[in-house]
Amino acid sequence: MPEKDRAHIGARIAEERIRAHLTQRGLASRAHVSLSILSKVESGNRPASPALVAACARALGIESSTLIGQPYTEELRVERFEAPLAAIRASLENWDIALDEAVPPRSLAEIKADVNHLGGLRRSAAYLDVATKAPVLIDELVEASHRYDGPEQERAHRYLAFTYRCVHDVAHKLGHIDLGNTILARMSYSAERSDDPYMVMLTAYLRAQSCFNTGRHEVGLRLMRRSLDEVEEAASAGEVSALCVQGNLRLRSTMLAARSQDSAQAAAEWTEAKETADRLGRDTQNYVLSFGPTNTAIHQVAMHVELGNYGEAVRTARDVCFSREFNETYPDRVGHHFIDLSRAQFWTGDRSGAEASLHKARKAAPQQARFHPHARETVLALRRAERQTSETLSNLAHWMGL
Repeated sequence: MPEKDRAHIGARIAEERIRAHLTQRGLASRAHVSLSILSKVESGNRPASPALVAACARALGIESSTLIGQPYTEELRVERFEAPLAAIRASLENWDIALDEAVPPRSLAEIKADVNHLGGLRRSAAYLDVATKAPVLIDELVEASHRYDGPEQERAHRYLAFTYRCVHDVAHKLGHIDLGNTILARMSYSAERSDDPYMVMLTAYLRAQSCFNTGRHEVGLRLMRRSLDEVEEAASAGEVSALCVQGNLRLRSTMLAARSQDSAQAAAEWTEAKETADRLGRDTQNYVLSFGPTNTAIHQVAMHVELGNYGEAVRTARDVCFSREFNETYPDRVGHHFIDLSRAQFWTGDRSGAEASLHKARKAAPQQARFHPHARETVLALRRAERQTSETLSNLAHWMGL
């Protein structure tokens, strides 16, 4: 199949279906999806939803990333990701051996500033900057974790776990799933030695993210329930960090249930997340997981999109309002919201609105928009739906490498 015909997810589903000797009806039955929608997705007349991709992947015995087409090798090469990603892989080779470097690591106070800066880059979805800066920081923190002992060693592991968290975002968003899993293993090692239970919960939160790729949503939900039980006491006492963690765990549960097409559980999980947000009272930046009413509202839109309630998603989005501070602090969340909204707008026939949302996503977090599979899928669907592609849409597609 020519590469240009493989550009959309539906073409990859069709190719893998034929390879598995299945008819469309056979795959639809095995994946428990609508035959009509599957036919439209394979022909490119409708963008593939994450739920449909996950269902087809499980039915075909492959990972979702295979159907999505990630990683986008050519685009990553053009953006000069190859060397930083190789450096990340090299930095992951050591986590448990002291190398006795001639040049000792800086003080943890000095390193902390770089760790915090890396966190800011992660929230901006500045993937290349994170990938470039992280390897040296990882090496330095690994060495520090062996040179110190007691509370200072725990602090080094806490900074190291957070650095791994930033790098995991890059690997996951760029579609390097195996690399992301290796990073999670390193993060778990340091989180368990950090004397910080929230770092351990953050590791579980990220581990559940990988369940979207494998389709093992029930595993992710069980992970979230275990962590929710662990954070309950501190959250009930009103501890801010605990409330932020609790809220995010509930939002992750919301999306896992929605991806499983369990609307009742998704709605129940989201309602509990909103209760936590109401208790917190404001958008709160936290060293582990930031949380608040705005992020909760964003996830309500995303929940409806995952469940296929596109009209409700568009209506709910009208109540989402980003403050100037939220726009500046969490551009990744703003960008992701507009990617979700563009999908809902396309499905409800608002093609101009869908394109406008994609431009907003690009403005908020350019690298996230360029490499997000469902932003790319919506652009391709818009191009096929228009008799004459507008210049702005053509420019957007060209920028994405489509």
